[in-house]
Formats: sequence, C-alpha cells, structure tokens
Amino acid sequence: MSNNLIASSDKTSLVESRWEERDDVSPAEALPLSITSGTGPQIREISLTKEPKIWAVAGGKGGVGKSLICANIAIMFARMGRKVLAVDLDLGGSNLHTCLGVEAGKLSIGDWLNGRTRQLSELFMHTREPNLKIITGSADPLNVLNKMDRREHTLIQELKKLPFDDIVIDLGAGTQDSTIEFFLGADEGILSILPEPTSVENAYRFIRTIFLSHLRRADVPDGVKEIIDTAMDQKNFLGIRTPADLMAVVERLDPVALEVLQKSVAKYHPNIIVNQVRSQVDIDIGKSICSVCRRYFGLTVNYVGYLEYDNSVWKAVRAKNAVIHEFPTSILTSRFERITRTLLGEVKGLFP
Repeated sequence: MSNNLIASSDKTSLVESRWEERDDVSPAEALPLSITSGTGPQIREISLTKEPKIWAVAGGKGGVGKSLICANIAIMFARMGRKVLAVDLDLGGSNLHTCLGVEAGKLSIGDWLNGRTRQLSELFMHTREPNLKIITGSADPLNVLNKMDRREHTLIQELKKLPFDDIVIDLGAGTQDSTIEFFLGADEGILSILPEPTSVENAYRFIRTIFLSHLRRADVPDGVKEIIDTAMDQKNFLGIRTPADLMAVVERLDPVALEVLQKSVAKYHPNIIVNQVRSQVDIDIGKSICSVCRRYFGLTVNYVGYLEYDNSVWKAVRAKNAVIHEFPTSILTSRFERITRTLLGEVKGLFP
C-alpha cells in the first residue's frame, strides 16, 4: 500500500500533538467486551427473549465512511442469520439507502417525527438481504433536526420494542446533541476515523464530548454534574483542561462521587474503525488513539479493525450498491466480515 497522506514521522507527531498524553492519569482497567453472540437456532432464541442490540455508527466529521460501515456491517449481521434493521438518522444528510442499494422510499423517519405514522414498522423497507430491513431518512422534511429535539430517548425505547436481533444506526457527523444522545443511548458505539489530521482532531473532540456526556449520566449530585458541564468549555473559569483536572476537582468536592465516576468510565468501551488506510503507519494510528484514550481519559477504547483505501468503494457508490454486493470477493468484504465478528466478540480486535 502506498502512503500519500503524511510521512511516518508526521503521523506520530500528529497523534501525540492532538491527543496530549498525561503520565499522571491512571488508566482504567480493561474489562472484557460483554457481547452475546451465536448463530443459527441460538440467534432465533435471542430474538424471542431479548431486546435488540443497538449499534450506533458515528464520525467526528463528514466523509469518514460511517454510512459505508453501517451498511456493510448490517449486511454481515444479516448473513449470519440475525434479523437486522438499519436506521438512517443522519438527519438532513441521509444516504444509507444508497449504500445498501435501495431506492429512496416515500416514507422516512421524518414521518414518525411529524406524527404521520404511529408505528416504526410502517417505515420498514426491504433490501436484497432477506434478514435486513431499513428505515430511511431520504424523504425527511427540512426541519427534521428540530423535530428530533429531545425525542432521542423515546425513539431508542421504540426501537428496542422491535423484533430484531440487531439495529444498526447511521448517525450524523460531528457532536450535535442528537448524535451524542443516540451514540450514548446505544448498546455499542462505533466511531469511524480517517488517518489524516482533520479526522484525528475531530475524533479527539468527539471522544472528549462523549466522555464528559457519559460522566454526566452517572448517578452523582447535581453539583458534580454542574462541574462536568463547566468542563465542556475548555476555557472554563475553574481551569479544568483535562480529565485529570476534572477528577481532581470532583475529589475535593465529593470523594464518593469520584468513585462513582471512575466506575462509570471503567464500564464504558466505545469502538473505533480506521478507514482508508494506505500503510502500516495508518493502521497504527488506531492503536495510538486507543493508547492515548486510556492514559488521558482512563477510557478503554476497542480498536475493532481497519479498512484499506480501495477504489471498489466509489465504484459501488456509483453503482448505488453495497460494497459487499458489488464486490463479494474483495479485500474490503473480508475486512467487514472480520470487523463484524470482532464486534460480536468472536474475534480479538487490534486493541486492547
């Protein structure tokens, strides 16, 4: 693979400069990934006895391949005999249906938000995979973002009532409120990152945001939550610049709350995928990000895999088809299979 992005030495400085490492922050203990997996009859039993597992795919910035990842992971789940629903919640910029090779539908998530449909099942569209359905956002109204305001929790609860094994959600780019709410409300969050400066910088901002937002959901007093809110602003008057600073302030205020926050962080493990890699240095950026998250945030991030830069992606998009369908024997198809099995706990990831 050729490396046309940045030189190896620049890659190292990129990660270290964007992700300030602190030796005084103790990493949280890595907990085993808690995922139930299986095939055949076991999966059907899961459908009858458990709520669907919700997977949310996000990107710190646009153009990082989240819709590509969402579509092809959903297909892989379906081919494993699991009942799957793909949901396009990239509000105002939906194209998941194109990545799945499905024509834009007349109904979309906007119809549920506007009250034109009461049941999410009315929005289901079929795909080429017998076990995979999709809810598109292709016909959403222009004010769809406003319609979603403060309804994220309700939508997640409605999704959990549906008869599927897995629900894979394609989220919008960046750190807007609805994206963060869905990412944290899902059972598993997956962040797509490109091995380039802008994407790494935005990935840092995204992980910092979900880290603080996750802490705010912990069972701590309102006064501690106000401190976490203050830490959202890096120029805050308390001088909180790092997670270590935040924890030090909380420790002085409420040592019991500090223990609650530390336990909350230890139980949360987002996943990352590095897309469009061209070299081993690109691949290693994922490991560097995970390592810095552990030292800087005390957060264990799972590096579940990478995808090579491949012309088959744009060819599949032009053909309005999924990569797996258009190029079933490609390297990317095998990568998606391994990533999917890693997410299910059947294969060990690249980090930790």
